[in-house]
Amino acid sequence: MEYRLGIEDMEPGSWIAWVFDLPGCYARETSREQAIESAPAAIDELLTRLDRAGFDIKSYPLPIQAAVVEEFQSFPHSPDYLVNAFFEDDTLPLTGDEVEYGRRVLEINRRELLAIIEGLTEEMLERTIPGEVQGNLRGILNHIGTAEWWYWDRLGLIFPRDQRPQETKELLTAIRDFTMTHLPDLIGRDLKTVRSGETWSPRKLLRRAIWHERAHTLQIRRYLDGMSHLASEAIP
Repeated sequence: MEYRLGIEDMEPGSWIAWVFDLPGCYARETSREQAIESAPAAIDELLTRLDRAGFDIKSYPLPIQAAVVEEFQSFPHSPDYLVNAFFEDDTLPLTGDEVEYGRRVLEINRRELLAIIEGLTEEMLERTIPGEVQGNLRGILNHIGTAEWWYWDRLGLIFPRDQRPQETKELLTAIRDFTMTHLPDLIGRDLKTVRSGETWSPRKLLRRAIWHERAHTLQIRRYLDGMSHLASEAIP
């Protein structure tokens, strides 16, 4: 059995190979070919993380082989909104096993994020990061929480925007608690919505929520590594 890949030209110079059999698993590179080539390593990394966390991975095939089954090119809906992929695979209802898998991956991802930011000072959270669209680490953390809220909002299933907590950790906790509580409600649901020209479904919500937090966790790790490097250089 081969792992099925969906290839997305997400934005200029950013290609993603989505692994349909492991929702939220992805390889992101600057070219289509590189994304496809990187997919087996991304699969192996996620399965390793799941195995270490005690999740039964025996049902996932080895050795790892992958093949492209779908492609999507993002397109502008408006000057400030790019429509991202909705694959044929995204139309499939979520199963109970997939939701359990998703909850476990989200738990692992959140644990790793919190471990990375543990002990960060206010100065580090607020320090401006040149070129970062979210401004600083606190901005990225707030973006992780609000984006997950936004995915649920695409399906019309989340609490109102004005009920989102303002404090960063409360925001992350409240929205993740909602996700973990209500993901089982999506099992078997044939639900599809269109917002700003983009199509959404429960399966798309799950893969995007897993991907988004993981991608920004790795981004924060890179920024912190850079800050540590700069700090060590400053020591006489």
